[in-house]
Amino acid sequence: MNEQARRALRRAATIAVSLTMLAGVLSGCGGEVVPGTPHAAQPALSGLDTGEVSTDQGAAPANDNDTYGRVLESVRLGEAVANPTDIDKDLVYGGSALLPTPGRTAVLAPEIALKPIAEFGMIAGYIVNGTDDPSGGVPKFGESKALRMTVLSFREDPIARLVAGRIADSAAALSPDTRRVDIPGFADAFAVSRVRSPVLITAVAHRSFVVVTYVADRIPDTAALAGRTAATLAAELPLLDQFQPTAPDKLSAMPFDGDGMLRRLLHPDPVKWPYPSVGPNGTPAETTWFTFAPGSGVVYGPRAVSHLFGRGPATGEPARDDVERAAFIGNWWLLRLPDEAHVTAMHTRVLAKTTANGDIPATAPEGVPGAACFRSKDATDNQRETRYHCYISDGRYWAVITAPDEKTVRQRAAAQYALLVKNR
Repeated sequence: MNEQARRALRRAATIAVSLTMLAGVLSGCGGEVVPGTPHAAQPALSGLDTGEVSTDQGAAPANDNDTYGRVLESVRLGEAVANPTDIDKDLVYGGSALLPTPGRTAVLAPEIALKPIAEFGMIAGYIVNGTDDPSGGVPKFGESKALRMTVLSFREDPIARLVAGRIADSAAALSPDTRRVDIPGFADAFAVSRVRSPVLITAVAHRSFVVVTYVADRIPDTAALAGRTAATLAAELPLLDQFQPTAPDKLSAMPFDGDGMLRRLLHPDPVKWPYPSVGPNGTPAETTWFTFAPGSGVVYGPRAVSHLFGRGPATGEPARDDVERAAFIGNWWLLRLPDEAHVTAMHTRVLAKTTANGDIPATAPEGVPGAACFRSKDATDNQRETRYHCYISDGRYWAVITAPDEKTVRQRAAAQYALLVKNR
């Protein structure tokens, strides 16, 4: 394995551990609101120890590359993708990923043949997984309920209809015992299943989009699988009706930081802008089912945030969408909530859960009100660069910053606080 692959796996492991801990906290965002204490209008920042970490980050550059635009459009598309728990309350485990290229799509959703989506110019895509299997790995075939839904964007409606048919044809050709299945209420859907298989694969075109579903159950009940597929499409297609895709010739003009989230989040390199990119997909042995794979240099909306860590408790009760935006740069992220009271309530829950998790308190930076820092109790070698983490807030913003040692994490936390204050 080369060094780039090792770095990707380290980042995947770090994000999985951190967001898994945070998932239970965010799923309770609809609980009691703790009154917040207003900050001073502009606290003094000159006394903060930020070390060599710069708090003067440049403005976002102009976008002139549709490669970046395809990543940003994939992020936007996540707001038009249903949460699996909205379809089946038991599907509380899973994650999501961005699909800005055909190759990445074919890896993460192997039921989708590469040729048609590459040949007909897929523009952007988004995938979400859900299962009732708490193991965190690939759902056990014939033992778990599961849903993988992939939404792809194309230039025109006729192209989408053609691609949907080609995807179904390719899936049918994989086995001689494949048969076509009707989806009740969706006559235009192309659905295929193998005889005595507990899996049903369906592709349907809707406007200029193609929705591909992979529905699995414990027993090979075709009627039940078709019913679950129909419920999935009934939840998904209305969301696509409300979504306006970016015109292909406008992809290279999409702004990098239209809502100001990324300028408020500490950059690893203050000179170089954190351009949008896709995140790792988990371990090589489990490339199609993963827990958390957020992009980097991107900002998610509330529905996409719920895909990442807002599935709700084990009962399947949906979480409230209190997180308005979530920005990610590498291992660091920033959340925006409705107001400071919501931030205070969430911060309190995070501290309680971190303590219960057994993480060891570390010294917080001076001059940063409410900051809390910890050393992970069981960080692996793959996570040594993120062994320490701090929670920092200001107003309606709440950030997580990591570092390999206590001094560095304090300085980064102080710099993150300074950034939030400067961007009030």
